[in-house]
Amino acid sequence: MFGEQVESQVTLNLQAEKWSSKVAIYTTLVNPIAKYALLLTPVINAIKIKVSCNYYNKRFTHMIISTSLLIISLIIAVAIPLFAYLMSLVGALLCISASILVPSICYLKISGAYKRFGYEMVINYSIIVVGVAIAIFGTYRSLVDIIQNL
Repeated sequence: MFGEQVESQVTLNLQAEKWSSKVAIYTTLVNPIAKYALLLTPVINAIKIKVSCNYYNKRFTHMIISTSLLIISLIIAVAIPLFAYLMSLVGALLCISASILVPSICYLKISGAYKRFGYEMVINYSIIVVGVAIAIFGTYRSLVDIIQNL
């Protein structure tokens, strides 16, 4: 679509010597690491609450729990073939619903904007339509990738 010289990853197309490109590349690299830690924190805290230990071993036990959970998730990601495609399917179905569709629908319902025609209603319905289209296309694409790699 954009030519033969365009790389599949956006960051590979950036000029590495520019300062702004370096910021974009490092932000792209740090973002998943920060999200992963934020995602695992509630799980780790729930496990820590269930595991009771005395004060002397508490810090060491918590470190073992966190490290074990990280290693287990790494093993699962490497061991399951098609893990990336399964995650894209989950993202297309659940993340789009939770981050785009549900907030717009809830806003329409809470504010009552769905009852009166106006700017807010048009914007929210546009967001919902685009979100549904992304969810459908993402789900379709994920299923096609899974079927092709079976």
